Amino acid sequence: MSTGATSVRSIPSLLDDRAALVAWFDRTRARSAQLFDMIDDAAYYSRPIALRHPIVFYEGHLPAFAVNVLIKKGLGRPGVDERLEQLFARGIDPHTQDAAERTANATRALWPTRAEVKAYVAKADALLRDALANETLVRADVPVLRTGEAVFTIIEHEAMHQETLLYMWHRLPHALKLASGVADGYAPWAGGRAPERAVARVPEG
Repeated sequence: MSTGATSVRSIPSLLDDRAALVAWFDRTRARSAQLFDMIDDAAYYSRPIALRHPIVFYEGHLPAFAVNVLIKKGLGRPGVDERLEQLFARGIDPHTQDAAERTANATRALWPTRAEVKAYVAKADALLRDALANETLVRADVPVLRTGEAVFTIIEHEAMHQETLLYMWHRLPHALKLASGVADGYAPWAGGRAPERAVARVPEG
């Protein structure tokens, strides 16, 4: 099964092939949606890892980061929802348990409902998809658009968060993870032999 990965060598040409660029964005967003669809509503405001934000933050943070970087900073256009984009902009996790508790307590009443987050996500994705398909994405006079930096930043940022989310999901009780959210073609694997251990020699330089 294809992972939807895009090779490093092909990245520059994506700025000239808007259909491929939008497809890359869509694959990335689809993987994130599959991850969040695995989470039961009862876990949506929980923090599986104490020093990280609750799950609700991350579902909003991924599109909000992209809107803030590409749409607002890059293209100079308004986003979707200024309040939510400010709420979801804080991507730095607390450094201590006390800070985590203060952050959670201070913002608990501010978190939107899951339906509100999903509505924001849909609007943000549509705005981003249109920008990737139609807007000028490379401009020497706009720092975040030089060499198309904003485009690659938002997609790489999301891919890194996907790995972090998997660590968080691993810490959740099994009852709070939904098999219905698992993408077609993925299934637990518990058969066969474990791979043999081997040592690879890495040349100097």
